[in-house]
Amino acid sequence: MNDDARARRILFVINSLEGGGAERMMCIVAGGLAESEKHWKITLATLDRTRDSYALTGRVTRIRLNAGGSLLRSVISLRRLLRTERPDVIVSFLTRSNCAAIACSRLVGVPCVVSERVHTTSHLSSDRGRRLKKAMIRRLYPYADRIIAVSHGIKDDLVDHYGVGDAQVVTIHNPVDMEGIRRAALATPAVDLPDDFIVAVGRLVPNKNFPMLLRAYAAANIPSSLVILGDGPERSRLDALASELGMSGKVRLLGFTENPHAIAARAKFYVSPSNAEGFPNAMIEAMCIGLPVVSTDCESGPSEILQGGTETRKVTELTRAKFGILVPPDDESAMSAALQAMSEPGNRQHFAAVARKRAGDFSHDRSLMEYRAVIDASLSAFDLRSS
Repeated sequence: MNDDARARRILFVINSLEGGGAERMMCIVAGGLAESEKHWKITLATLDRTRDSYALTGRVTRIRLNAGGSLLRSVISLRRLLRTERPDVIVSFLTRSNCAAIACSRLVGVPCVVSERVHTTSHLSSDRGRRLKKAMIRRLYPYADRIIAVSHGIKDDLVDHYGVGDAQVVTIHNPVDMEGIRRAALATPAVDLPDDFIVAVGRLVPNKNFPMLLRAYAAANIPSSLVILGDGPERSRLDALASELGMSGKVRLLGFTENPHAIAARAKFYVSPSNAEGFPNAMIEAMCIGLPVVSTDCESGPSEILQGGTETRKVTELTRAKFGILVPPDDESAMSAALQAMSEPGNRQHFAAVARKRAGDFSHDRSLMEYRAVIDASLSAFDLRSS
């Protein structure tokens, strides 16, 4: 019997591998498990046929479907794939992929582990189809064999509002390859940078609330330029707003970059203006290379990271937390004051030291071990039901 015949087949599913934190995390998890688990055969399938922003290790088989963003076509394409690939377990990230994976897993009798990357209620608050999407999540998520939440706030939201049992959900923080990030930070940036700047990272979409950051930055009147890494549909709006605020010369929208760490490492501090997060990967990675952090206390993730533990108390004003500065979401005045506060050398020195220490709590090996345990448990439970 050859190795592939003995191997357990693990199928990872996600909408695409276009630029984004969830996409990059799936590549890290799938690749890490493929390298460490020689008795597992790892395949990664994307529902949509789009350009990949992230590379996969050679031990991960790559499949592209062509659902074109449609949930119905996702279900049809994925069900067909399951019948040909015959995986032992499905692991999916992101809501559409999760819903399709759960539906198909019930149809073909394969265990399904889904990972929720966003605080669902906050993320869908401004979505045009939010009622339908929330209804689908309530209908389907309880049928997942296991749900991985990337923060305690996400777990609480699913249990409180979407019919999911507490024991069904496990919190696994995103893996952080600290040594790899620190090596990448030593590289020469691929673009010219201002001599003095602060940095923000994220998709240019409404939930990230970069317009609020631009207005707060203009009001703060700090000497540092503002560099924003990421791309998305809000880019032209942000360019126009920077011009309107008279900040075109100080605001740089650099788009997606394959090595954001080389840029971030040269910044004075990191800022996140988001209205909603799942678990902010870029924030932890910035802390890993010693960047002080200013962040909104949005749902969910920043408070857990910067206050420590499972702290959920919401801030109502600028707050010097244990590991960074927190401000209320969408509070332009508080964000402006926080930018001024973190521009002071004494504050930066203090929060740089504690940031690096805090980042050590989110190790790559620990996260992969926890993913491995969840997948193993799903395989074992399925084997018992099938015997």
